[in-house]
Amino acid sequence: MRQVLTLPADLLTYLDKYQKFLADNPPDKNLPNFPMKGKFHSEGRSEYSTSIECLQSSDPNDHDGFPPDSYGYDMNKETLMRVRSEHSHKFTEDEQQWLKKYIEMSEWVDEMIGTWIGFKFCALKMYYPEDGYIAWHTNWNVPGFNCLFTHSDGSGYWRHLDSSQEEPGSVRPDVDKLVHIQDVNGWHCKLGYYGEKQEHNKLMWHSAYGGPRITLGFVVGDPDIWEDIVDEITSAENS
Repeated sequence: MRQVLTLPADLLTYLDKYQKFLADNPPDKNLPNFPMKGKFHSEGRSEYSTSIECLQSSDPNDHDGFPPDSYGYDMNKETLMRVRSEHSHKFTEDEQQWLKKYIEMSEWVDEMIGTWIGFKFCALKMYYPEDGYIAWHTNWNVPGFNCLFTHSDGSGYWRHLDSSQEEPGSVRPDVDKLVHIQDVNGWHCKLGYYGEKQEHNKLMWHSAYGGPRITLGFVVGDPDIWEDIVDEITSAENS
């Protein structure tokens, strides 16, 4: 996982616009009836979700790739539309209008930032409120090259297990392969490949914690496009 701290100015303009919109219009204030999991949050132990103890508490062979628990708002258009369809009775008229605004902003992000990247799809638009998190998972159900943009005040973090030296047949590295990456203040990017279950040395067991925090995750399918995008995203840092 490669971390990029200096992003191209034109890309940063788009990211800053999205961050300002959410800072001015946080979903935790505008969508109080949004259905959220947050098992660990309800138990008063949000940060347990990123702990080694949590990771070791489950059988990796039973893992489906999805996060087993999270506490935050999925701001992807598809999720917002499904929430509006299935839970419309819970929302006031004002909240319905906020859902519409968030859907429109999700479309704008895909049009401006996703197109800039040459993405296959946007896997995640996550707004973490205070004590927000996403528990250990792999995304091995949707393998691919990933551009992960995060905005934070520096108090949050990302964790993953380094699987690069794993032997064939392994589905989870030892916990001594833990990599902890502290957020920086502002935007940064992580670039990497999330492997399929059988790609033992490319698996990406990961989790994250903190809030307010924003994460945008774009998946790129074409290796040639990926190489071009890595060059473009790292151009400001390498100049």
